[in-house]
Amino acid sequence: METEYETRLREFGQAYEDFEADDVRKLIKRAGDRLAALCLNEDAVDTAMKSLHSALGLPDVATDHVGNRSWRTLWEETPTVNLLDLPLAQRLTSLNAYAYFGLSPAHNEQACTIGDIKSVIETVNAAVDSDNVDRSLTVEIDKTLLAAQARLALDEGTGVAPHQLAALTRIGIKSIRNALAPSSGSGLELKDGTVTAASALKWLNARGDFKTSIWHEVLAGATTAKQDDAIKGKILWVPFASDNTEFHPVKCQRNNKYQIGPKGSEKSVTDYFQALDCLARMRPVAYWRRPNTVGNWGIVTAVGFRPRTAEELDLLSDQAGDK
Repeated sequence: METEYETRLREFGQAYEDFEADDVRKLIKRAGDRLAALCLNEDAVDTAMKSLHSALGLPDVATDHVGNRSWRTLWEETPTVNLLDLPLAQRLTSLNAYAYFGLSPAHNEQACTIGDIKSVIETVNAAVDSDNVDRSLTVEIDKTLLAAQARLALDEGTGVAPHQLAALTRIGIKSIRNALAPSSGSGLELKDGTVTAASALKWLNARGDFKTSIWHEVLAGATTAKQDDAIKGKILWVPFASDNTEFHPVKCQRNNKYQIGPKGSEKSVTDYFQALDCLARMRPVAYWRRPNTVGNWGIVTAVGFRPRTAEELDLLSDQAGDK
């Protein structure tokens, strides 16, 4: 039976649609532009930024790409689904799970302490906190950071800044200020410029959409079945078609193989993870074969990628290719 923690983790995977990874892209491009301004040697910077892209395991531009092949084009055209594997993007995704769903932000959903949570927040904050950073480049990152800081304040029982509470509830700061007015009847109490934790929690719980912190229960959510530690807790980005069907490791497997690619250029792949990687790199969009409602196999085109956990995809007790 699914535990509360596992249920919450699944809900996060289904609901996550923020774009912190795109902000990471913007910051890296800005760093490249700064290097170009400092070095006054565009060729050297082009080589350096392409080498960085490769060293991070990101895919190169398609061999049939026509037009500009500069480092800027390379970083700009890298799909967001690939950028999500960058270390900073991974931390931001975990921090998003903590901020909005009360889950553990520790690596691979391990047990953590308040100190561990602070460490993740400080690591992310240090990566993006600069007097020279244009905050328009970090809109999504800043929202996640503020929401995580609000959650941390509540977990510690300290005051929450109004703009942090606004981020946690995904409502405007003006709405928070209105709720703070004595005549509003919200019950929110302001002390020394911050909202008291007790009144904030009471107000949040009354809203009906707030998820209490359960990050400390992560061990209770661990399954007793034998699991593959290499994929436990990992978030996989799975393509889905316009009819909402996904590239599923079992449903899309036929004769122990996955058929991916456009018609006329299909290839067979036996390993699900390899197939996922190929689909993420496919241009201009990802294609794969799957059975329709009556069992006929046909090619579908991805309209996007969504996060899924290994548990949701039934990848823990057995590898997809062994089923």
